[in-house]
Amino acid sequence: MALPLRQHCLTPTKSRLSPQNALPRRSFLKLSDRRDTQTSPPPQLTIKEQKPSSQNGSLYSPLLVRCSRDHDEPQSTHDEKIQTLQKPKNGKSFWAAVSLIIGTAVGPGMLGLPAATIRSGSIPSTVALLCSWVYVISSILLVAELSFAAMEEDNASEVSFTGLATKSFGDKFGVFVASVYASLSFALMVACVSGIGSIVSQWFPTMNPLLANAIFPLVSGVLIGFFPFNAIDVANRCLCFLMLFSITSLVAIGLSVARSNVLASFGQSCWKVSAVLPAVPVMVLTLGFHVITPFICNLAGDSVSDARRAVLVGGVVPFVMVLSWNLIVLGLARIKVPVGSSSAIDPISLLLSVNPSALSAVQGFAFSALATSLIGYAVSFPKQLLDTWKLVSKQSKGTDGRVSDSEAARGRDGFEAVVMLFVLGVPALIATYFPSTFSRALDFAGVYANCFLFGVLPPAMAYIQQSRKKLRSWVLPGGNFTLLILFVVAVILGIWH
Repeated sequence: MALPLRQHCLTPTKSRLSPQNALPRRSFLKLSDRRDTQTSPPPQLTIKEQKPSSQNGSLYSPLLVRCSRDHDEPQSTHDEKIQTLQKPKNGKSFWAAVSLIIGTAVGPGMLGLPAATIRSGSIPSTVALLCSWVYVISSILLVAELSFAAMEEDNASEVSFTGLATKSFGDKFGVFVASVYASLSFALMVACVSGIGSIVSQWFPTMNPLLANAIFPLVSGVLIGFFPFNAIDVANRCLCFLMLFSITSLVAIGLSVARSNVLASFGQSCWKVSAVLPAVPVMVLTLGFHVITPFICNLAGDSVSDARRAVLVGGVVPFVMVLSWNLIVLGLARIKVPVGSSSAIDPISLLLSVNPSALSAVQGFAFSALATSLIGYAVSFPKQLLDTWKLVSKQSKGTDGRVSDSEAARGRDGFEAVVMLFVLGVPALIATYFPSTFSRALDFAGVYANCFLFGVLPPAMAYIQQSRKKLRSWVLPGGNFTLLILFVVAVILGIWH
């Protein structure tokens, strides 16, 4: 495509683009100038966009702008130059997004699930899991729609959950949301590190507790900090494969070795609300992956339909795994609790009490589930923490109600290193000196994840954006009535958990 340009070649840069002339997201570059020249015909602008050499290559794809003349006069540096404009564009990978969803969804909540569902029994907990999955997927689809609407409006390449809340409710409320959200993510990371440390200590009983809790966070930090995203993706997929292999082995062992115990567990059911409802927050926490949904929107593709497909495909696999895990562990556990009992159970002790023939599969599944979740949180949480810091310290001047741009955070490598050290190091210290943090972290995360951040806020934000005509009114079937149902369910879970 050749378009007229003024006699000297202008190279537009991001810092010089005015809001009116900003390049729209995922659109072709269009430049024109009507200024006439008297000495020579106008030069021509030839635009050629090159795709990255690999699907998950560098974070930027070159956009070559060449200025040339149609006649044969001597050319100078002002007459002809080649400039490479760096256009922000993350590597897109649908299956990388799906694997990240699977790894993050199947996390610390899954390890605490059998301890929460053992009071109601297998069948009531299965029905509750199905209802919880529908609730979770509906809420996540709202977050995905909100993320794409915000990126389109603000011409941003990435968005955070704090940015969405700030955009809908304002800066002051955004600070509160950011603080609670950071606390939730930190609690989940503490639960992951504590769970992994417990498993490593089971494998190596003589290992120092601090080393047992710190070894995997250290490996994750090195992988994220010094290797490209391809390496992180490969490691995450390998752990997902180990997780799938472990759950398959666990189901096979449960059906072959302890079939009678598994079948007998189906006869123990308690349908009382007081027995079923307390497990629902843990179920929603187990099945949910709201924490990484904005990042998934950037990774899955260039449209909201790509993100929606990734959410649905990535959400079905964890549901099947969680369902199988719950049924098998309840059948294999040798710690028996009367149905309807209110006595407390330690989740890790319950898992390690399973039939010895299934212990290796349980440990392998638990380790891979926690490891993939830790990777997912470690990838997304530092940016969230930086956004929180910018909001609280009021350093983001002139961005009232706007989604924060991730490039500003990426540019501060030194500060990012400090944030990564904090994100991965402090949970290891807490897990070492406070061994009971796994259950407490899950309780904290379960309540806040369901009743406020990922229950109340998504339908409220969707309603506000729809009222401003910035979001489609048919995101979910039922429109505002569906949003009201999601809101009421979240409030009920928050009050009665």
